Amino acid sequence: MIDTMLVFPQIDTVKRNIVTMTSWAPELTMGKPRYLAIADAIAADLKAGKLKPGEKLPPQRQLAWQLGVTLGTVTRAYQEAERRGLLSGEVGRGSYLRSPDPDIPVIVDSADPAVLDMQVSSPPRVIRKAEFEAGLQAIAEAANWQDLFDYPSTAGRETQRAAAGRWLRPSGVEVSPDRLMLAAGAQAALVTTFSALARTGDRVLIEPLSYPTVQPILRHLGLQPRPIEADAQGIIPDSLEQWARSGEAKLLYLVPTLHNPTTVTLSLERRRAVAEIARRHGLSIIEDDVFRLLADNPPPPLQALAPERVYHVSSLSKTVAPGLRIGMVATPEGATDALIRQQRITGGRAAAIMAELARVWIETGIADRTLAQIKRELAVRRTVLFEVMERRQPACEPGAMFAWLPLPERWVPTEFAALAQARGVKITPGPAFAVDRTAPHHAVRLCIGAPSSVERLRHGLAVIDRLMDEEIDERYQAMA
Repeated sequence: MIDTMLVFPQIDTVKRNIVTMTSWAPELTMGKPRYLAIADAIAADLKAGKLKPGEKLPPQRQLAWQLGVTLGTVTRAYQEAERRGLLSGEVGRGSYLRSPDPDIPVIVDSADPAVLDMQVSSPPRVIRKAEFEAGLQAIAEAANWQDLFDYPSTAGRETQRAAAGRWLRPSGVEVSPDRLMLAAGAQAALVTTFSALARTGDRVLIEPLSYPTVQPILRHLGLQPRPIEADAQGIIPDSLEQWARSGEAKLLYLVPTLHNPTTVTLSLERRRAVAEIARRHGLSIIEDDVFRLLADNPPPPLQALAPERVYHVSSLSKTVAPGLRIGMVATPEGATDALIRQQRITGGRAAAIMAELARVWIETGIADRTLAQIKRELAVRRTVLFEVMERRQPACEPGAMFAWLPLPERWVPTEFAALAQARGVKITPGPAFAVDRTAPHHAVRLCIGAPSSVERLRHGLAVIDRLMDEEIDERYQAMA
């Protein structure tokens, strides 16, 4: 048996950090509210290295007694630190420190080839060399190939936008090229769209569990997330109605199809309710629909139900290849120019050569054939998931490239993910997705599309399955 401490010597330090309850005694700055002083001390001590990401802060009652302040003051301080991205709180389990840099993504690159990456939601690799070469040859043979080395159009060439429109048509999105903007991937499209529609301090309505990178985006832009209530079928329209009626926010962001991370697809009834609420209260909607073409017969997009207020975001990264960094935004009538002006500032425009390769692949059918092959491969991998995890209850709707796996109560998701990496498998703990920490996130996300083969996937799933049965050792229990 391989000794994981020899293969991953840094994991022993990680294990100590993620379960240790620090005996932190902050030095508070005078002249400001106590809760802000405590939150500032958390930030300062994280930056100075006195506190470390993964450590558990003292219970709120203990710190309140130690500092001679009320419990409410400490509660508010921890909430402020969590809002800044410094804490990841789990109800009933405590508050765990995160990196002091809000721009560090939750999902990180793995430079270690020995680690099986099941953290990044990417499709299986199915592009063949002949298809790649065919696309490059078509570009090289075009009369204006040298133009691709000039600065690209901010929104993309009209021919490229027309191809994007054809790609979106099977999704039920019918727009002319002048209502489309290309970007360097869906993430760049989201940054541009958020920054065009909102100003610093604005509130954004969002699902209680959401795409993890959207929270750093909102923090970077100075926007405040306001989670809507949700159940096993997605967001609850009555909760959206209450928020919309209050007038606190005019922007809604959601992933309605194969939701990240739960894989839930919002029903047609709820989509119609969301569209009607948005219309009645003047909400704009950013519909992140990057997984839509992978789903089996999903309901119409929100863009088709309320085209005058929906910004429909899609890309080729989840449906063709992650390295094909082409995102697209279908805008309401007359709204494209504002996004284009903003994209000039954000620098999120698509590279001309990449956009042209995407156009060729769409127009020659390579993209469609690739999508079909990805869907077939994901179906196989989903079957393997349920075979290996037959004793568990992972959520993985047909077409999803990841699964949402509830954990036994004895496990803290962040600890479980760290120990999984010690076993050579990288996954994402549930708190990474939690906009509302009271929402059910006692789980981990397993990406089934990222492993290089079905055999590698099966191995990774088996590692996770065995780990779920392990007992937490005495050191963990003593520090819990």
